[in-house]
Amino acid sequence: MHRRFRKTALWGATMAALVAATGPFSPAQAAPHTDPTPQPSPRGMLDAMRRDLGLTPDQARTRLAQEAEAQRAATAVRRVLSAPPAGMWFDKTVGKLIVAVTVAGDAERVRAAGALPKTVTHTRAELTELVRQISTRAGKGVAGVTGWGVDERANGVVVRVDRRASSSATDAFENAVRSLAAPSHIPVTIERSDQAPRQQGGTVIGGERWMPGQEGICSIGFSVTGADGYQGFVTAGHCTDDADQAAYGKDGSVLGTSNEGGGHSVIGREGDFGLVTVDGPGWKISPNVAGQGGQPVAVTGSQEAVAGMSVCHSGEATGWHCGEITRADQTVDYGTAIVDGLSFTNACSAPGDSGGSYVTQPSTPKAVGVHSGGGTATCSEGGDTVTIFQPIDEALDKWNLKLKTGGS
Repeated sequence: MHRRFRKTALWGATMAALVAATGPFSPAQAAPHTDPTPQPSPRGMLDAMRRDLGLTPDQARTRLAQEAEAQRAATAVRRVLSAPPAGMWFDKTVGKLIVAVTVAGDAERVRAAGALPKTVTHTRAELTELVRQISTRAGKGVAGVTGWGVDERANGVVVRVDRRASSSATDAFENAVRSLAAPSHIPVTIERSDQAPRQQGGTVIGGERWMPGQEGICSIGFSVTGADGYQGFVTAGHCTDDADQAAYGKDGSVLGTSNEGGGHSVIGREGDFGLVTVDGPGWKISPNVAGQGGQPVAVTGSQEAVAGMSVCHSGEATGWHCGEITRADQTVDYGTAIVDGLSFTNACSAPGDSGGSYVTQPSTPKAVGVHSGGGTATCSEGGDTVTIFQPIDEALDKWNLKLKTGGS
């Protein structure tokens, strides 16, 4: 685990070098594209999906069509069921949304909504109650334990462990979790790896660089609007924890203010998201996310993260990479903070990507989340990839914001 940023007395020299390397930009020149509603770039997204998911062109098109139908089914399922399903995920082998249910009547409703039901033993309420008990037992953290959450496919819970940092305290916690689960016979999976999650610290284009004060580098998530003509962008909360810091664009000019007023940064149980006000001279917000080869992707709205579906990530450190959502609604212990409600993917990332954009469906790209952290494996190093994002809708709801949208 390393610190989010390293402060440096050489900030001024770094900024000068950056401007020298990128050219003598003025704030007006650093603003996003003048066309406020550019068209999406589906070809770039398809190229990245084929590269990162190992798909042929026909397979990529088929996969995306199936996922679009699964997303529609997910929305329909939530409308017709009286309580949240025990689990929900996209199964790429059958090309369908799978919904875990506990009663026969719900199975019929799931089929009518266009998904496949799977009968399980434990309700979502039972699983989330066990997760709550695990969180209480963990307190402020346990050595070697990197997180926990519902295991939807197994109708149980999962505890993630860094085997390199395991100790007797780790073993005791694992035994305690099994004891908590024993009365209800809920399955417990211990997921061991050598990957410990870490927080990975932009013009107003998602995935591009921005710099909070004198503390390092992060990535822009998504442009947003609010009451009284407010303009800004959502990024990671651990990038915005200091109030009223000057926010610099990728060219070194001031684009606005990070965590204006001190009430616009969340890092903890509620999530990992923050807000940057954009009011610098010449700067505009944009619906764009930097895509494959720099081609912009214009988001058309937001979408729920469903396990099994494909997703593409844009960050200033690694650019554009795609993968699959492997888990949703998980708790992560970063060592510096325990954060609830995060989602996991296998799209590679690196330090500097924090706050960057996660989008899905190249025909009508939707905002899914902003980058929170990842494991030690990066895109260049290879290995088992673990990347983590914060769902975008929580930030929009908390501060009554709307995404800046464009495209079709």
